[in-house]
Amino acid sequence: MRNLLAIALLLLASGAMAQDVTLKVGVYDNPPKIMFDEYGQLSGIHGQLLMAIAQRHNWQLVPVECDWDQCLKLLREGRIDIFPDVVKNDEREAWASFHNEPALLSWSQLYAPKEEKITNLLDLNNKRVAVLRGSVQEEYLKQLIENFDLNSTLYPVQSLAEGFDAVVAGKVNATSADQLFGDKQVAEYDIEMTPIMFLPNEVFFAVPKGSHQDVLTTLDRELKRLKADEDSAYYEIIERWSSGQSHLTIPVYVWLLIAVLGLLFLTVIGFNLLLRRKVAEKTKALAESKYRLNTILDSVEAYIFIKDKDLKYQYANQQVLKLFKLSLNSVIGRTDYDLFDKNTADTLKACDNKVIKSGKRAAQGEVNTLPGEKQPLHFWSVKVPLYDANRKVIGLCGISTDISEYQSMKEEIQSLAYFDPLTGLANRRFMLERLNDEFYRYQSGGGDGVLAMLDIDQFKKVNDSVSHDAGDELLVLFGQRLESELLQSEIAGRLGADEFMVLLKSKNGTNLLEDKNLRQRLQVLVERLSEPYQLGEKTESVSVSMGVTLFSDAQSTGDLLQGADLALLQAKETNASKLQFFNTGIQREFNYRQQMIAGLRQAITTESLEVYLQPQYQQLTDEASQRCLGFEALLRWHDKELGWVSPAEFIPLAESQGLMPDLHRLVLNQVLAAIPQLPHGLSDKGARIAINVSASQFKYPGFVEDIEARLTAAGIPGELLELEVTESLLIDDIENTAANMERLKRLGVTFALDDFGTGYASLGYLKRLPLNSLKIDQSFVRDMKNGNSDEAIVRTVIALGKSLDLAIIAEGVETEEHLHKLQEMGCFCFQGYYFARPEPSHFWMSDERV
Repeated sequence: MRNLLAIALLLLASGAMAQDVTLKVGVYDNPPKIMFDEYGQLSGIHGQLLMAIAQRHNWQLVPVECDWDQCLKLLREGRIDIFPDVVKNDEREAWASFHNEPALLSWSQLYAPKEEKITNLLDLNNKRVAVLRGSVQEEYLKQLIENFDLNSTLYPVQSLAEGFDAVVAGKVNATSADQLFGDKQVAEYDIEMTPIMFLPNEVFFAVPKGSHQDVLTTLDRELKRLKADEDSAYYEIIERWSSGQSHLTIPVYVWLLIAVLGLLFLTVIGFNLLLRRKVAEKTKALAESKYRLNTILDSVEAYIFIKDKDLKYQYANQQVLKLFKLSLNSVIGRTDYDLFDKNTADTLKACDNKVIKSGKRAAQGEVNTLPGEKQPLHFWSVKVPLYDANRKVIGLCGISTDISEYQSMKEEIQSLAYFDPLTGLANRRFMLERLNDEFYRYQSGGGDGVLAMLDIDQFKKVNDSVSHDAGDELLVLFGQRLESELLQSEIAGRLGADEFMVLLKSKNGTNLLEDKNLRQRLQVLVERLSEPYQLGEKTESVSVSMGVTLFSDAQSTGDLLQGADLALLQAKETNASKLQFFNTGIQREFNYRQQMIAGLRQAITTESLEVYLQPQYQQLTDEASQRCLGFEALLRWHDKELGWVSPAEFIPLAESQGLMPDLHRLVLNQVLAAIPQLPHGLSDKGARIAINVSASQFKYPGFVEDIEARLTAAGIPGELLELEVTESLLIDDIENTAANMERLKRLGVTFALDDFGTGYASLGYLKRLPLNSLKIDQSFVRDMKNGNSDEAIVRTVIALGKSLDLAIIAEGVETEEHLHKLQEMGCFCFQGYYFARPEPSHFWMSDERV
């Protein structure tokens, strides 16, 4: 009703600006953005917005119904005058004209049945996805599929509703739709919103190229005017259509049909159970008969056979038939040349002829190979001559026992001493002994050598996300590929887990320091090892890091190993090429890191790290004044020897060393001590202070209980403490995260999502968690310019926060231009150097400071 009243007021005020213009409007079915109502009239957000502007300027609107790509074609041919809900791009601007002020910010999301288990882009592999034909989402998905090398198929549809119908019909696994349309379909279909969200887009009204410039100018002017007034029809139209929810009513005949299908299903199940029981009974009878037969035939585990004087088989027991995988009739009359490879048959013939000619028993070990088999079989064979009634030799009888397992165990015991049982490469013991030998040879005047240490980056994720079997398979394939890339004189081995070692020698005494091809060859080796691996039906992409040290750079094998390890660590952390040669700079950096670790531990013990506070301000109704909302706690560290150490250096170091719980307790102690002494601001109990919480802190056992105990001991209400969490925390164990946040919320603790937009968080996560505010990352604020992507992102975050009823705080406000720009976009809470720099807590004890 308020929306209709606003439109009526616009009509009363529009007489002086009347323009006699008739516009044919393309309308495709995309509720609630654009559609026809039950009376066949133009409706939806764009429809009512365009009608409000048209009535103000006396435009006559003639709706033309069409599918999305059909509407685009009609616009291009000039058969319609205006088409709403269009995203600008270079291709469209070649044949269409647009106004400058966006009509709406819109984003799209993928929707799929729950059983599809689509949680990230990689889950789209081997999936079919419905997408609106000719839309920007279609082009975006094509790029994603190509960039991520996914085996996915796009299924173009004429309308968004057709995409959801295709999912239900099983034609596709998922469909793309804008969030307003898609969220309403979730109530009607057994489909849910996936976490995959497209970047937000600004949408416009489009007209044929070069036409209706006065209409575009009017649209720009009207949109700016309507957006400037928070009580205008623009916001009421959006609120009306965004908040409406449709309700699903299932007809009675559908329930009857379900009942009939259920009864039919139970009948089929009953028939299948009966059939399975009959089959099981027959199978059991056959299995019992086969078991009794096998008990007799397999009672002798030796291979027993008889041959005539021509060495043709006359008899073979079941063990022999199993070995050859033939029936008895297929073995009788054949020789060893028909059953073994030629070398084996030659050996057996010589031994058999010796028994027949000598008439004496023979016992010996045999190594036999079957055709097509690479693995030889080991036997202990006893052969005795057979005589007729006249004491003439007519053949022989052989009894062979398979000792392959014993022989294999014997070889394996010998192999385990020096070879890795999984990859077959040399093991740590062998490689270290060989390294000692080669380095001694170098010190004795031999050629230079190279020690390279290799590591599969983030190998643990393969074990955790796929399986340990897949991890083992990856190691085997990696070892095979590594060995195939080396020369015959070079050695590769596995030291343990995903760590490998390679030893290379110089050619003809070449000085490797002057070998220009060495780096290139090692870089090619790293790239070759980093190519994707086929693990079963899945292709796994990995990256490999390599640290290299030359014999000539070391005084001992210990130096070689330490240098290679340090170079490998440097390659993993900072080297984009993933290849790093050891140098003195790496050693200095390692020493500095060790010094910083020791200093940080000492600083935690002595509590010499200090919390600095930076205030946050809210713009009051009077644009010239602000009030302090509270502060953000920022940890600072000054070391006597290291000087000022940046949090960007010591926070990741604390994470890697497991020191974050200690830092958290230190920060919390100082913050709770400062709260009662700060200006009260918005509360009569003290100032609110926000502290940053990492994912590792939040998951630390007893985290929630510790905060509760400390708040109680300090006598400070929970509403004076705010926890700033990152997006990575939200997508990691969402259920446990939500439960812990709710527990803290009951204490009064508030939550802010820090650096929003720099990570990955879907709307589904944001709606499920008890957040109070979003903080726009300073990188977006710093680089805002008219019309650029950073400005669009900031506008989107502000719009998103308002739609979710969250406060918006902009970080990094450093200039008056930043402030005014944010105010124009509807953001009224700020933090940055423009207002104040971080200072020690005692600096802010006076009301005059804030």
